[in-house]
Amino acid sequence: MKKFLCLLLLSPSLLSAAVELVKEGRPVSEIIVAEAALPQVRFAARELQEHLERMSGAKVPIVHAPSGGGVFPVYIGEGEETRALGVSLEKVPMEGYRVIANEKALVLAGRDARFDAVPKGFESVGDLERLTKEWQEFTGRQWAMPLAGLYDPRNRSRELDFSLYDPTGTLFAVYDLLEQLGVRWYYPDTATGTVIPGQSTITVKEQDHSSAPVFSRRFMRWTFPAADPEGFLWFKRQKLGMSEMVWFCHGTGYVTRLTRESHPEFVAVSGGEASLGHKGKKVTPTPRLGPPLRDEMIDFADRFFAWAPEMRSWAAAPSDGFVNMDDRDRAAGWDRTERGNSGRFSDYIWSFVNDVAKGVAKKHPDRFVMGLAYGRGRAVPEEIDRLSPNVGVAYCQTRSLQMIDPGEREAIRRERNAWIAKMGNQEFYIWEYYLNHENHHRLPGVPVIFTRIMQEDARDLRGKSKGEYVECSYGHHAMKNPALNHYPYMVQARLYWDPDLDLDAFLDEYCRKYYGPAAQEMKTFLTFAEEVWMRPAPHVTGVPDSFLQAPDVERFFSLLEQAKARAGEGIYGKRVAQIAAECEPMRGIISGQKDYEKGVAAARAGENEAAARFLEAAAATSPDSFARLEALLQLAPLYRDVLNDREAAIRTLQRIWEIPPKSLPKNRAARYHALIDCVGLLRAAQRYDEALAMLEQTEPEKAGGYWKFQYLQAYGLLAEDRGDHAAAQNYYREALEVRNVPDRLTEKLRGRLD
Repeated sequence: MKKFLCLLLLSPSLLSAAVELVKEGRPVSEIIVAEAALPQVRFAARELQEHLERMSGAKVPIVHAPSGGGVFPVYIGEGEETRALGVSLEKVPMEGYRVIANEKALVLAGRDARFDAVPKGFESVGDLERLTKEWQEFTGRQWAMPLAGLYDPRNRSRELDFSLYDPTGTLFAVYDLLEQLGVRWYYPDTATGTVIPGQSTITVKEQDHSSAPVFSRRFMRWTFPAADPEGFLWFKRQKLGMSEMVWFCHGTGYVTRLTRESHPEFVAVSGGEASLGHKGKKVTPTPRLGPPLRDEMIDFADRFFAWAPEMRSWAAAPSDGFVNMDDRDRAAGWDRTERGNSGRFSDYIWSFVNDVAKGVAKKHPDRFVMGLAYGRGRAVPEEIDRLSPNVGVAYCQTRSLQMIDPGEREAIRRERNAWIAKMGNQEFYIWEYYLNHENHHRLPGVPVIFTRIMQEDARDLRGKSKGEYVECSYGHHAMKNPALNHYPYMVQARLYWDPDLDLDAFLDEYCRKYYGPAAQEMKTFLTFAEEVWMRPAPHVTGVPDSFLQAPDVERFFSLLEQAKARAGEGIYGKRVAQIAAECEPMRGIISGQKDYEKGVAAARAGENEAAARFLEAAAATSPDSFARLEALLQLAPLYRDVLNDREAAIRTLQRIWEIPPKSLPKNRAARYHALIDCVGLLRAAQRYDEALAMLEQTEPEKAGGYWKFQYLQAYGLLAEDRGDHAAAQNYYREALEVRNVPDRLTEKLRGRLD
């Protein structure tokens, strides 16, 4: 028996030969990369050199041709030498790669490409004015320059001379090898987040394997690398990227934005007025999706493909905020309210996109036209049996919230399958939102872990979708909440390559290597976080039936305290401290909720001074804009009407106005109320300059409808107070021209005008 075991252990078929790159702290190999290689391939050589040096202390030289003399060659990228070795990338898809190690050489090569800027010469945001002029000269039209969803220079690293868009298969081959050697990039900061094992001798096992992403588009946006070079590196080290440029969205706005006066037929009319929809730095009118705009869009596409012949796609979808419809089209029955909010405009939008695509196909049969299944047009259109073969679809979803409920999860899958069944091509994509740590989601400091849903969805989309564009919680200079978000983002990146990833094994390794002695506590923390997130309850904080309760917060911090104690003061302790610091706002959520409840109870009991103290504490401690708003909304009338403290009431109303509107997408009316009320109190105190300064913070035309009326009336009353009756009358007349204002308000104002 012992003899048999000995023979088995020595069997050549079971032994794996190894090649040496570094031996006892000195290099015995050299890294070979062509001098004319693409920038990302040259960078791949430097990444290998740097990491090998950090592992062993040995700096393996980078050369442009083999030195010979017994030095072991490591080839980076495809070239004459690799082809002579019989290495071919012919069957490897874009961004795929091969890793080959034998007694002759180590080859790390993949499919790489460089995408030109679209438009050419787009180096910075400062180029927009010049490029827009060039575009208009080229087209002979007063169109805005195509931009959204195309090449963005802020995604390019000037230092490394390539973009997040550029395919980097060879770089991924290098990362594959480094991962084999034990290197990990767990956090988007090289000093804190990289795990590099020390070893004086570095060997690579004999192998020949290929790898390619399951999803060709794997783009997660959390910032721009121009401001976040570490984020750029982490993006690539997670093997994120794309195989081709695809323009997903915002098509009609480039026609209508600058032509709304010269071509009113392109703009929807609502209530007798041109409808100004999505508001950015420049107002984008709500398009009327009819024949005039259809023909203009077809002409736009023709000129766009002549201008950017390398592009295979173009977008015909309306811009964000398409929630209004032309009065004539609504009267014609296009507003299908019976289909619910996600289907009301589906036939209207997709009939338009489909007709545009048919027109584009006449001259450009090899190009496809993208539509966005989003908002009121997310549901599958009912009146189109089969979409034109050149229509692509980007389906918008939020798996972290919409897929918690199994029924809703299944409904989304059915809807996606229905879209795919209507399509005549494979151009189906996902537009995903990992925006849970944006203010309006009311989740400050909360771990958002949903890796099981990620995996289920990756498995379902395998073979159906070409990939995703993921809007992540955005930081202006770096990833927002990186300690909380790097783990789920990392899991998502791996699922793009392997939907069957062993999640339990990945979590075990991550906690062991990243948190060291605190591995078990942090594994319990992350597992508990996923259990909490998956509860079928409202996913906001500070409400009685929230998925997150006070005992959960106590347990989170108890686990973190235990992890800190085990981790010690070194790098492991620093890593635990980072996540603990980002979780800290959770304490404020619970304490703010308790203070708010005490304040409301005290007010009901007539204990007004105590109520004010509790509500002030709630407004001061809560990190949640909604909860802070609720406390301030209770405080303002308490100070004004009960405690007769006008100064405190003014300060409270000003604090409401100062809450960023982006953090209150569904409560902006409260800010406008606060502004108008505050202006009234300032007028009563004859503090006219302060009242005027508040009004001037927002232009009346940006408020729209009822609030535009209120603004203009407030300006008029202030002018009256200051004795400028002519100006007041002008403001009143302008206010009375505003549509959709209650009669009781207009009649009252007419009395002042008369």
